[in-house]
Amino acid sequence: MMLGSIVFSGGPWAWAGAALALVAAAGSLWAARRRGRLASLPLLLRLAALLLLALCLAEPSWVGEEAEPGANLVAVVADNSVGLQVREAGADETRAEAMMELLTEPTGADAEWLAGLESTFVLRRFAMDGALRRIEQFRELDHEGRASAIGASLEGIRRRFEGRPVAAVLLMSDGIATDAVETATLAGLPPVYPVVIGDAAPERDLGVESAVVSESAFEDAPLTFRAEVRARGYRDREVAVRLRDESGSIVAQESFTPGEDDVTRALRFQHRPDGGGVRFFRIEVAGVDAGGGAEATPANNARLLTVNRGRGPYRILYVSGRPNWEYKFLNRALAEDPEVDLVGLIRVARREPKFRWRARRGETANPLFQGFNPDDDTAEYDQPVLVRMNTRDEEELAGGFPRLAEDLFDYRVVVIDDLEREFFTLDQLDLLEAFVSRRGGSLLMLGGVESFAHGNYENSPIERLLPVHLGGKAGAPIGPDLRLDLTRDGWLSPWVRLREDEAGERARLAGMGTFKGLNRVAGIKPGATVLAQVDAGGTRRPALAVQRYGKGRVGALMLADFWRWGFQVPENQADMNKAWRQLARWLLADVPERTELVLSAAGEDAVRARIELRDPAFEPLVDARVEVEVSRDGGEPVELNATPSDLEPGVFEVTFVAEPGAMTRVRARARDADGLVVGEAEEGWIANGAADEFKRLEPNRALLEQIAAATGGRVLEAGELADFAAELPRMELPETRTWSRSLWHTPWVFLAVLACLAGEWILRRRRGLA
Repeated sequence: MMLGSIVFSGGPWAWAGAALALVAAAGSLWAARRRGRLASLPLLLRLAALLLLALCLAEPSWVGEEAEPGANLVAVVADNSVGLQVREAGADETRAEAMMELLTEPTGADAEWLAGLESTFVLRRFAMDGALRRIEQFRELDHEGRASAIGASLEGIRRRFEGRPVAAVLLMSDGIATDAVETATLAGLPPVYPVVIGDAAPERDLGVESAVVSESAFEDAPLTFRAEVRARGYRDREVAVRLRDESGSIVAQESFTPGEDDVTRALRFQHRPDGGGVRFFRIEVAGVDAGGGAEATPANNARLLTVNRGRGPYRILYVSGRPNWEYKFLNRALAEDPEVDLVGLIRVARREPKFRWRARRGETANPLFQGFNPDDDTAEYDQPVLVRMNTRDEEELAGGFPRLAEDLFDYRVVVIDDLEREFFTLDQLDLLEAFVSRRGGSLLMLGGVESFAHGNYENSPIERLLPVHLGGKAGAPIGPDLRLDLTRDGWLSPWVRLREDEAGERARLAGMGTFKGLNRVAGIKPGATVLAQVDAGGTRRPALAVQRYGKGRVGALMLADFWRWGFQVPENQADMNKAWRQLARWLLADVPERTELVLSAAGEDAVRARIELRDPAFEPLVDARVEVEVSRDGGEPVELNATPSDLEPGVFEVTFVAEPGAMTRVRARARDADGLVVGEAEEGWIANGAADEFKRLEPNRALLEQIAAATGGRVLEAGELADFAAELPRMELPETRTWSRSLWHTPWVFLAVLACLAGEWILRRRRGLA
């Protein structure tokens, strides 16, 4: 509070007069002491009169500060969401009706406490639902908003009133926010005084509080759905939770019977849908027994989910220095995955010295090269013999390992196995680094006689990519009898494990058998993660390490004979194949496409579509036209044209309005200057609308207290509003004025002096002392 203080404004002569009055009072005390009459009433009256005269001569004033009328702002933000239409247990009115009674009179005019604030402050009224908007009167509120964007509304207050004198922000809400409220970002806001609307939750309600689905880029991988369902008032009554697909068919369901009045249950479903692309699902909850009364609201009984499963096949380039068992088992494992294509480039003979052969009559070529292709003239030249496996056409890899970015960047993963550095040109090594860092692809190096340091990769771009320090070729590959085990990070990585429980995984590791060879490395790079290790004579050495590099990721499998896992124990082949597939899927995950579509919220019901285009070399594609189709619930699509971004080359944007509760499918198609399609992408968007608003029914007082503490305000109760309106003008405010009230220039001081002197004279006359 801005308390006043006493100020003495008398001049030098006034202070001299006050000093004389004090001297006279002291003389009177001295004389009374000599007569032995210190406690007599006449003396006390004289002293009081003299002291009052001394005080008046010093000209005291009571000075303080108060709010400058009309200079400070007060913002009152009222929640206009449909969530306030719930009726609490035992209540005769909804939260919306209770709030309107606080804000308005029965006639529709502002409440009396608001009128009191407006007499001193400039009052600004706002409605808050999906966005913050200015209103003229609170009777305009309809409580039909499908969201409570508390975080965005407070940020809107900051932007609107930045640099202006705001005394307070009153937030009338139940605290149930549908957006994120980061209290750390609230510093710098004016003091926020939340008013909690509501006390408790309704008696009876079913709701899906949260629901998520795991995304996968592979059609054969099952989707995992997780949901939290809350049942209030359903003790001993069966509750059913169902998962429906886009057509409305039930694909999974589960029931439970709450043993208490308020129960939250976590449920998990797995479903393997047919096909890929964007899929929509719906998780809903319902009471099996219809008795017991109506729910508080059915709006929170279901939530929509969307997942983009992608469309393969996704291509992996395997490059090896010799035919080996590793490729055989890897190819066999990935052949079972219809979403992965393994393209092989295998060297079957090294480059030979060039000289003239003289053997049989008419034979002038190196016989080592003969027999592979009767139309190929490789045998006539000094070149290695490469065999291409599973290529798309005759042109793919016809010249060996790709030399151009557009050729290499067509793959998502490159696997290098038992191949020395000299196989690649300097440009190809740089291209591999760009493949990971710029294109965002994945690189995996497998162990072998000519891998890692034994492949002379030290001080090369490949060494920069790898998660391990090579160190040099000191010593032969480590072995034999190496037993594989997982590190702590390996246990925490789902794609590394093959069993659902720890006991089963440990039993699997114990039955893997042993390995005979491991490439030495000097150490692990900072930021890299070791997922598996081997025990080599009591020394733990890394066997599998990974790291991020630029936009991509890199893995290093130091085991030189991973194939031995399934070779020496045939029963383990299924596990080994699964391990290869999971490793391949991890490498393929999150690798960017040439055309990427990202959807994000852009305000109330608005959605921004961001399309990023890249050419075959993954450089921004600027000279293009992007068409966007938006369809809702399988209806006719609406065609839009995206416009180029002013800030980022190769980025196109368009904004559309999504219908709450609808399944919205968005397709983007990019065309070059000649009208040819150069890229397509698809995504799904769901707006749960009222389901988000009703995901929680009891007021979130804790959030409102955090907002108040972060901004220097405090939480107000409904009954405190009148007192707060009267108290606010006396608080610390941005704009104030100084007031002064004289303490001596008043008739009451004159009458008090006169009364003291007259009283003394009368008493002295009665006692015969006058």
